[in-house]
Amino acid sequence: MTESNDTSATDVGLGRRIAIIAVLMGMATIGGFAALVSPAQAKPEYLDAFNKKYGTRSTKLDSCQTCHASQSPNAQNLNPYGTDLGKHNHDFGAIEGLDSDGDGFKNIDEINATTFPGDPNDNPNTKAKPKPTPTTTTTKPFPFSLLPDLPHAANAPH
Repeated sequence: MTESNDTSATDVGLGRRIAIIAVLMGMATIGGFAALVSPAQAKPEYLDAFNKKYGTRSTKLDSCQTCHASQSPNAQNLNPYGTDLGKHNHDFGAIEGLDSDGDGFKNIDEINATTFPGDPNDNPNTKAKPKPTPTTTTTKPFPFSLLPDLPHAANAPH
């Protein structure tokens, strides 16, 4: 009986060892894969620095699309502004006077207008202007009424 108890205890110990080895190998595999896969090229600190310099936090320029052609940023999809920024060692001030996207507006003018300096289709001329407040009110009759017809004021007794 002692021998069978020793064997089952050995089997349990062996099972635990195999489980521990399997977990460690899985962690090593995940760690190795993470080390081999290249990280994204976008740098959130550049966006933070941009927002601090230009006061653009919580605007549409507080976005990866300020420097990238899409919201999936990487080094291969930089827009013209992002390309110029990289060429100038990530110095925002050095490219303020450039027209990175070739739309006729300096980067700084586009930033001040809250338009993307790397998108030629988004510039101060294409920026949606706020609708003016109407100065007169006109009312058009609703096509049907939920209320019964009431006598008009002109026909009402005085």
